Amino acid sequence: MKLFKGMMLGAAAVATATTAQAADLPVAPEPVDYVRICDAYGARFFYIPGTETCLRVGGRVRADYGISDFGNDGPNAWDSKADDSLRFRARGYIRLDARTQTEFGLLRTYTDVWFTSNNSNFGSAGGNTELWDAFVQLGGFTFGRTGSFFDYWTGESWGSRIGQGLDSRANLAAYTATFGNGLSASVSLESNTGERSPSTYIGGYSRGGFRYPALVANVNVVQGWGGAQLMGVVKANRASTAPVDSETGWAIGASARFNLPMLGSNTGLGLRAVYADGAIGYIHEAYGSYDATLNAAGTGLSNSTGWGVAAGITHYWTPTIYTAVQGQYWDIDALNNVNDLSAWSAHATLGWTPVSGLVIGTEFEYRDEDFGGGATDNQDMTVTFRVQRTF
Repeated sequence: MKLFKGMMLGAAAVATATTAQAADLPVAPEPVDYVRICDAYGARFFYIPGTETCLRVGGRVRADYGISDFGNDGPNAWDSKADDSLRFRARGYIRLDARTQTEFGLLRTYTDVWFTSNNSNFGSAGGNTELWDAFVQLGGFTFGRTGSFFDYWTGESWGSRIGQGLDSRANLAAYTATFGNGLSASVSLESNTGERSPSTYIGGYSRGGFRYPALVANVNVVQGWGGAQLMGVVKANRASTAPVDSETGWAIGASARFNLPMLGSNTGLGLRAVYADGAIGYIHEAYGSYDATLNAAGTGLSNSTGWGVAAGITHYWTPTIYTAVQGQYWDIDALNNVNDLSAWSAHATLGWTPVSGLVIGTEFEYRDEDFGGGATDNQDMTVTFRVQRTF
């Protein structure tokens, strides 16, 4: 009996010791993918877990309240009870920027989508979704939708209602070569449709189908004082009506923006000048239909010629209060003086940025259009109040 009790006590002691030792053994934790900060491309990038791709998620929310076409001669948004005189808009933006270093250079994809809700026809009836940017970059190549490589300085004011006409989007394929010291050159094949090429020419003649892309080239320099660009474009003007012949349009221009720290931080001056023959939409994107018109014989298109200049300045009076003032003038000479046009616009913006990323302000815009051949002239006058946060 004593032998049996000794064996039982010994077994219990061994079991107790074994259990204690097992409890002391380390237990492997469950794997966790922590979000890592990526500082290779600036602030707010992080690594997508499990990859070497850096992602930045951002966006914007904007609310606009506009009074449209008041106080001008002729028909306006206040001359009838049926007119929409007040324009309310809410817009949300989603922006995704993903970047990865590869053996072929930087691989970048960027998407910017706009969601708009309107109380009326402020830009569109009801509301819409717009793909503002969607492109892939690898090394010096760019593929997709983004701003035209013809554009550089795109204005100082908001252009919230009348618009500045200096920032047109295009579906394109481009290559940019860099030479150091901020110098680069680009060649871009761009869709010859959209804002700068509406569906009809003046006179109501339908534009032909998209067959030839616009060829855009530029030389660009960016340094501490600011930046500048020389640019040019060659494009096809095609009517859908046979036997109307096509014409080749072209435009050349120069654009620059200068930093003016001697006048205050964030102060800058922008300039732009363009001459066009059959590519009027590159002077101001709203006038692409003026590219050409049918000649007197009715057998071909006759290119319109024109030129335009623009200038604007932004100045911060305090770290949080700024003003922007901008003016533009353009002149178009088309076949038959009834289609001629000279016009100018002025934009003035007052903004307050009490918190980083938040803008509260108002903008006044005026445009005057003088048509040739006795056609009715047009004036537009608008005021917009805006609250906007970018994050």
